[in-house]
This record gives sequence, C-alpha cells and structure tokens, in this order.
Amino acid sequence: MNTLKSQYSYTTIVAMAVMNGFSNRIRLLTNLGILVWVSIVKNVSGGVRTELGRLLLRVTPDVHTADGLLVSTYENMRRRLRDSLREIEEKTQQLEESWEELKQSRDLLQTIIDSISADLIVIDRDLRITQVNRSMREKYSGDEVVGRYCYEVTHGQKYPCQSPDCVCPAKMVWQTCEPTRVVHVHRMEQNGNSRLQYLEIFATPLYDRNKKIVQIVELVQDVTKDKEQEQRILETNQALRALNTVAIMVSESLSLEYVLNTALDRIIELTRAEIGGILLLDEKTQTLSYKASRGLTPQFVKGTAGMAIGEGVAGLVAQEGTTILVDDAQKDPRISRRPIVVQEGLRGFLGVPLKSKERMVGVLTIGSRIPRLFTQQEVQFLTALGHQLGLAIENAQLYQELQFREQARADLLRQVIRVQEDERRRVARELHDVTSQALATLAVRVETIGSIARLDPKEADTLLEEIRRLLMLTSKEVHSLIYELRPSLLDDLGLPAAVRSCAHNVLEAARIEVHLEVVGREDRLPPEVEIAAFRITQEAITNIASHSKAESTYISLEFKDRGISVQVEDDGIGFNLLEVLSSAHAKESMGLLGMKERAELLGGTLNIDTEPGKGTRITVEIPLSLEKGDVQDKRIVGG
Repeated sequence: MNTLKSQYSYTTIVAMAVMNGFSNRIRLLTNLGILVWVSIVKNVSGGVRTELGRLLLRVTPDVHTADGLLVSTYENMRRRLRDSLREIEEKTQQLEESWEELKQSRDLLQTIIDSISADLIVIDRDLRITQVNRSMREKYSGDEVVGRYCYEVTHGQKYPCQSPDCVCPAKMVWQTCEPTRVVHVHRMEQNGNSRLQYLEIFATPLYDRNKKIVQIVELVQDVTKDKEQEQRILETNQALRALNTVAIMVSESLSLEYVLNTALDRIIELTRAEIGGILLLDEKTQTLSYKASRGLTPQFVKGTAGMAIGEGVAGLVAQEGTTILVDDAQKDPRISRRPIVVQEGLRGFLGVPLKSKERMVGVLTIGSRIPRLFTQQEVQFLTALGHQLGLAIENAQLYQELQFREQARADLLRQVIRVQEDERRRVARELHDVTSQALATLAVRVETIGSIARLDPKEADTLLEEIRRLLMLTSKEVHSLIYELRPSLLDDLGLPAAVRSCAHNVLEAARIEVHLEVVGREDRLPPEVEIAAFRITQEAITNIASHSKAESTYISLEFKDRGISVQVEDDGIGFNLLEVLSSAHAKESMGLLGMKERAELLGGTLNIDTEPGKGTRITVEIPLSLEKGDVQDKRIVGG
C-alpha cells in the first residue's frame, strides 16, 4: 500500500509538472539524487547485517562458566542484537522496496522527459552539455552531444551567444538564480534561399541540498511556424488598418485629383516602394495614361501615354482584370515600349486592376529599380485595395462628370436665354424693318388711292396692284417668322412633313442633296417628343448647311413601338468632337449640348460619331413615355 501511495504521489507530481510547463517539469531532475542515497543506505545495511551475524557467533556464551551474571548479560545482549538484526532486516526490506519504487519513478520521469518534443539539455557552469533527452539524441544521432558546448550543438557557433542579437539564457540564470525565457533568431541558408529560424529557449536552475545551483536545464523549441503565423496575422491587421485608412482618406473628398494623389502616397508608404503610379482608362479611346505618379520621370509618363488595352503589362492587367507580377521588367517579354522602360531603369513591377464592381477604371502600378519579389500578402493587400480605390475613382469621376453637366447646363441656360433675347430682337427688328414699314407704306397708299382714283383710274389700278404685292410680301414675311417660331406643319401634319420641309428649305438652298427615309408606321407622337425630335433634327440640318461642306445628307426617321429614332448623316469634312466639347470651343459646343439636353430631358440618348475628313453621323433615341428612373447620366459618345 505504501508503495502504491509513493508511486501515485510521484506520478501525480510529474503529471502536475507536465501541466505547469517545461520549466516546472525539469525541476524533477533533482529527485534523481535520492536514488544515490538509497543505494548508499542499501550497501550500508547489507554490511551491518553481515557484521552483526558475525558478532552473534562470537558472543555465544559458554555453558560451563561459573559466572552466571556474565552469562545473563551476554544472553541479553544476544537477544537485543537479534532483535536489532531483525529490525535491520525489516528496514532493509523497506529500503529495497523503496529502491524499486524510486527506480520505477526514475524510469517514469525519464519516459516523461523523453516524451518532450522540445530539445532538452542539461549544462554545467562551463556551458558543457551533461545530459540530453531523446529528441536531442535522435536529432544528433551521428554526433556525440554530451561533453560539447551548448552553443556548438544548438547554434553551430564557435563562441558563446552575445547580446543584443543572441542573449545566453544560461548566463542569465547563473546571474539571477531565476528561470528565464529568450528567443533566438538565426538566418538559415537552404537550397540557395535564406530564411529566419526562431528558437524559444526556457532555462531553469537545478539546485543541490544546500540550495546551490549546480546545473542548468534548457528546453529548446523551434517556434518558427508560430512566429511566421504571428507575422501573417500582424501583416493582415496592418493591411486591414491600411485599407481602412485609405477608405477614410479617399472618402474625404470627391475630387479625382485628390483621391488619386492621396491614395498613391499612402500606398507608396505602406509598401515601401520607390515607384508607383495610377493609370486611368479612357472609355472613348480605350487607352491607359498616367494621371498620378511617384518616382517616374516626365519622359516616361509622356512616353507611355495612350497605352492600348492588352499592350504591355498594364494593358494586360486592364484586359484580363487580374494582378500581374514581373520580377525583372527589362527581361520580361510582355513589356512593351522597351526602350523607355530600359531608360527609366524599371526592374521589379506589379500591376493591379482598379475595378468598380465589374467595370475597369484603371491600373495601379508599383515598381522598383532593382529586381523585387512581392510577397503573397502584398499582392492580396494591393488587390483588395484596388477594388476599394476603383470604387473611389468611379465616384470621383461621376462627381466630376456631374460638375461638368451642371456647368454645361448653366452655360446652356445662359445660351438659351441669350438666344431667346436675340430671337426677340430679331423678330422685333424684322417686324420693325419689314412688316412695320410695309404696313406704313400701305397706310399711305390707301390714303392716296381715293383721290387718285377720281383723277386717274388707270393709275389707281397700278397703285392697287402695288398694294396687293406689298400685302403678299408682308404676309410671306409674317409667315416666315411664324414658321421659325414654330412650324405649322409639325402641328398639322406631324414630324415627317416638318422635317422634310425644313431639310428641303435649308439644305437645297445650300445646294446639298437630301435623302429622307421614314421607317415604321407614321403615328403622331406626344407633343413634347415631336418638338424635341424636330428641334434636334433642325439643329443638325442647320449645322450641316453651315459647317459640313457636304454634298449629300441622309435623314432617317424610324417609328418604333416604344419610341422614335432619328439619324442624320452627311459626307462632309467632320470634326474633332473632344476639341469642340472643350471649354475653348464653348460657343461651337452649345448647339451639341442643346441637342443632348433636349434628348436627355425626355430620357433619351444622343450619339455623335465623327472624325475629321470622314463626315458626321448623329443618332437620337427618344422614348414615347418618360418613366421614373429613365433619365440616366450619360455623356455624348463620340467615335
């Protein structure tokens, strides 16, 4: 029973040590000293038992002696010695049993120590290894470990660890008499690749009976995977904070320039890159150009402008919508415009798509002038950032477009007011110069016709003919003014008749051949649709007569179930749409903006396809009914 209790107590201590950590388990090594004392006691007890047996043989009394007192004394001594011998034999048996229990406990302790996956070593004051566990024996199976210096075995060094890069835990324990923990970082070379190895070392003192440290126990464990996982978690947290920072910064303003430059500065800072830039996609020309850059020369920015979709690495990123890594740009076959790249000295290169949902808005580029390998974490971070930045860029572009539209609307409103006032002045001038003068002349002639009729009837007839002719001319002038204000044919006969009349009157006078085609059933349209379609067509016809130098014009009116489509095409000289729409050509663009505004007010669209020397084609689509949500923010699209 005592044996079971002893074994149970010892096993419980060991189990508690395992639960409390490596440093507590190592202290159990001190119990091995007990085994030494048990061995000594066992040897002493055996010797004592032998000598007592011999003594009993020597003190056996002589039955023939006369000294009874002496015999009695010897008898008592022999009896006591026999009792002592019996007691010693019992104690010896107990010691032997304890010896076996301690052997079992020692074996259990050794098994537990050998089951530790970490490397366990015991070192003396000279830093020499005196004992190791199974893990160490298996790791260095071909080498003799015991007796060597610990730094030779575990670190492969010729000298002890030195601060601050590699702190020796054994020296710290000798100095402080307290357990300690350190982490050593070693750079390992394997297959031409360099990687960091992290070793966690627990050092615990071993004491003798006088509480003096005699040896140090060290547990050495490779925690590289844990450190790498911690580093990945840290990088992920940093990336999330960076994404949040960029999101806050780009949401502070809707200015496209501010969004591009602020985001690029933050990305350069986070990636510690020396080169970066943002190329935006021009939806009309389908080309990429740098709108913000850091570390790039003006010659490079200018030399890479207008890069087509699919051209070079940036073009491939925009085409495929995926991130592309280039270790050395000067050797990669996908690089285009190589002389410029070589002159710039670009080597490492990373292209990230900037997308808002599924719409491509541009490409983010990060580079260096030395070959660089981007980590998977950097690629994931920049890809996620690309989606966020793409959304911010699209919002800024929409805001910029809205500002452009509002400015155009304000300019158009001023133009409309000016045109209205000019038209009023023109009508007033026409009425004053022609109609008013004609009516005044008629009044004078009417006053004189009575007296002339009595004197000379023939002359009166001539005067009446002049009055009739003047009345016809005045009527024609008034009719022309009325037509310009609103054509009566539009109200009486509908859109095709009004367009036909306008085209023949304006274009034939300019000696331009007219071809008019009407497709579909000619139903009357809602008044607002008819007047909008007519005014847009009228403006297009006027522009052809004034600027196109065309020889012929083709006009198509297509009546559809849910709207009408108007197309006006000429074979004239064409023009540069972007230049006309720029602020430098504001006067020339007002007519186009007015046409666009009329179409969009009714939920329609206007498309202008033109190039210098290739004529012009204007296409208008207007729905019959404007439902809520039909009006969209669309630009004039040019070819």
